[in-house]
Amino acid sequence: MDFMTAIDWVRNNEDKVRRKIESYLFFSPYEDLDYLQEAYLSAFVAVHRSNGKGIPFESAFWTIFKERIGKMTPNPGNRSGSNSIPSHLCDFGIESIDVAQREQLRAPDIEMIFNKVCRYLTAREQRVLCLALGFTYEGHLSNYEIADHLGCRESNVRDALNKAFGRIRDLVRMGRINPEELRRRDEGDPE
Repeated sequence: MDFMTAIDWVRNNEDKVRRKIESYLFFSPYEDLDYLQEAYLSAFVAVHRSNGKGIPFESAFWTIFKERIGKMTPNPGNRSGSNSIPSHLCDFGIESIDVAQREQLRAPDIEMIFNKVCRYLTAREQRVLCLALGFTYEGHLSNYEIADHLGCRESNVRDALNKAFGRIRDLVRMGRINPEELRRRDEGDPE
């Protein structure tokens, strides 16, 4: 199945999709159109997974769709949603909450690090690391999925990642890369 056929499938099965999301709408600050958008995104992912793993598209779609809407829907009283409190149940403003502010460590900018170290990696290590970090439309892939994507064994993927990480450690140890310089800058930070 291709992406356009998947879009048509969602349109043709919109009634089923709407029935699936009805139980989530009560707990959610989102509208049904937001959930339909998630259905289209789930269809794209399902095409990739069903083609790659040889499973039926419908099975992949419903599994992915249920997972995606479960993560985005607050529902503390049920297992079919996230643990966050539904925003429509809050009857006070966020300004009334006094939370002690503390300085948070800035997370490293993985994409900047990748761009800085990729010239030291082989083409295969670059591709494997790119897939593992999720810099593609497929998102983060497991070693098994990367091996399937590249047509090699999972052990080859592990070896390539180990070599890439070893090179990165060596670059840090030699001082060619300073991890502190690669931290994400906050909007208020001077450059």
